[in-house]
Amino acid sequence: MFKDKHMDAKIRSKLQDRFVTRVIKDNPQMELVNFMNMAIDNFASESPSRVPTIKTTQTMIFIVIRLFGNLYNHTNKTA
Repeated sequence: MFKDKHMDAKIRSKLQDRFVTRVIKDNPQMELVNFMNMAIDNFASESPSRVPTIKTTQTMIFIVIRLFGNLYNHTNKTA
């Protein structure tokens, strides 16, 4: 897809750690994410041609769940 741009390993590590910390702190409905990941894995296991898209699909589902969670939380705060 995209070539990785060169980034200092120390900076990359700090950014990844910060991302993980924020994800855990934001409570992005991990049970739902895990359920969806299992469903994606099961679907992909039916055909070897689907395997390369597993990670991309799981990432996109994770982002959608986070976005809906943020939208829901924002709606509750403004109401």
